[in-house]
Amino acid sequence: MFLSSRILSSLLRSISHSLVARRVAFATLVFTAVGASGCSLHTMAVNQTVGLITKSMPAFEQEWDFELVSRALPANIKTIEGFLMSAPKNADLLMMLARAYSAYALVLIEDRMEREQARADDADEEEAPEADRQRLRAREMYARAHRYALRALETRHEGFSEAFKKGREALDAALATCSKDDVPALFWTVMPLASAINIGRDDVSLIAALPKVKVVMARIVELDEGFYYGGAHLVLGGIYGGVSPTLGGDPVRAKKHFERALVLTKRRFLLVQVMYARTFAVQEQDQKLFRALLGEVQSAKLSILPEQRLANVAAKRKAARLLKRVDELF
Repeated sequence: MFLSSRILSSLLRSISHSLVARRVAFATLVFTAVGASGCSLHTMAVNQTVGLITKSMPAFEQEWDFELVSRALPANIKTIEGFLMSAPKNADLLMMLARAYSAYALVLIEDRMEREQARADDADEEEAPEADRQRLRAREMYARAHRYALRALETRHEGFSEAFKKGREALDAALATCSKDDVPALFWTVMPLASAINIGRDDVSLIAALPKVKVVMARIVELDEGFYYGGAHLVLGGIYGGVSPTLGGDPVRAKKHFERALVLTKRRFLLVQVMYARTFAVQEQDQKLFRALLGEVQSAKLSILPEQRLANVAAKRKAARLLKRVDELF
């Protein structure tokens, strides 16, 4: 049965008006929702994307090509910061940035700093302005990492940031409320500070933070000593082993922490051996231990810890430079 042209035209107009009305209603609903919730839809989209970003981060830690990472990492850091602007309280993004900035400073900027210092020393130059510039950059990147991790910790424990700024009593009380789940944020809050102190022991403001680093790392050892390849033991070993007893060093404690880190990592995370040699062995003037540890790093294959190839590449580069300074250090 065929419809007349007049009836068909009327039916089409009716359908068209209905579709338009529905589209307008839907659009109105969407804009009303956005208006009511600010940028919540944008934030929700960012939050859903975070999982994908998180899964991509190990690609950097597993990379062995130092130059590739040095070119790619800075852009990725800024991309993550762009996402954070839409979701400023996203703990996953904050933690990624804390780790990324720490890696950028330790693996890349410190490498440039050490190379420039070595070049200046070889040329018998009294000053090394480029090395000093890179040292300041590294400290700034460590400071950013510290701030991001502290913000992540604040999402779990409101008021922790304020407690961290106060004295030992307030910090102890805040740490008492922390559990094993808080260890990642705790570690990345103070590890960058420890690294900054390690390359800037002349900075009074950094040295003042050392007691806080010690107490937080000690709490991490209590909660989860194996986190990040025994990282708390590594840091404490460096703190106690890098200075003389008159300045707060403790060789017995240092050796205990380093040896425990070696056990926990099965000697596969080579930065432990590098820090052990650079601090404890030099401070104790144990050249035999120094050479043994760094020789172990140089002979190790990158396949021993595939998930941390980049860190081990950095360890090998540091070991090579330290061995060239053996006559200066001993």
